[in-house]
Amino acid sequence: HALSVTVLHFFLPALAFGLVAKAPADRSFISIPLTAAVVTFAGIAAGFAFYRLVPGFRNISRPTFGVMILSAAFGNVTYLGLPVITESLGREFGYVAIIYDLLAATPILLTVGIFLTARYGEGAAPVSVKGAFLRVLKLPPLWGVALGMLFNLGGIPVPSIVLDTVTLMGKAVIPVMIFTVGLALDFQDLRRLPIALPALLLKLVLAPVLAWWIGSLLGIAGETLKAVTLEGAMPVMVLSLVIADELRLDVPLAATCITISTVASFFTIPVMMRVLF
Repeated sequence: HALSVTVLHFFLPALAFGLVAKAPADRSFISIPLTAAVVTFAGIAAGFAFYRLVPGFRNISRPTFGVMILSAAFGNVTYLGLPVITESLGREFGYVAIIYDLLAATPILLTVGIFLTARYGEGAAPVSVKGAFLRVLKLPPLWGVALGMLFNLGGIPVPSIVLDTVTLMGKAVIPVMIFTVGLALDFQDLRRLPIALPALLLKLVLAPVLAWWIGSLLGIAGETLKAVTLEGAMPVMVLSLVIADELRLDVPLAATCITISTVASFFTIPVMMRVLF
């Protein structure tokens, strides 16, 4: 927990500022979050449709249903997506992970995602509109993105000492982010994997196809499109486990979804990228 808090409140805001401040000042600041939003809402809709309409799955418990929605829609786009993008495409494309997550995926999770799934928890406290939006505004990395965009779009030069500092912090934090993903892995509920498998297929197979397709329609191309597609291909978001616990959903199955999808993604990501590119 202490490690995650340090990353969230200290390293990630600085990294977000540095990456966004140096990103290309073009329409990608609109097209990438828009792609992320479409992919996320499509995952929510597909999860709802499958687990409400398909025989053999529509009778699962309410807490399990809530976890399936979270697992089908929300990917680990920063803590795993950022390292994958920077290592495979280059550090200059790291901003894609930051704005995909902080301008779309996480705000949707903390508002729409929580509102939709809170009703399926067992005795969880009511979720207020004000509380949900305050939760988003209190995200430290979001302020790093906002400051980076101010410098970028405003043409304000960033002092070299600041860039050097955030670059150094970025190099330090990426291995830590991968380590925190490893700490979240848990194989405690494998016997119910068949229930989760459709949600994981939606996340690992459908989402990257949608990210590639929507991104292409919005004019994203080249290595940037590859980065957006990689974001779509990410496994289940680790933060969904925290949400599941807070809303009293099916926490053991949430942990299993994160673990299985993370392990499977090391096979599905290369396959999907080869198929799509």
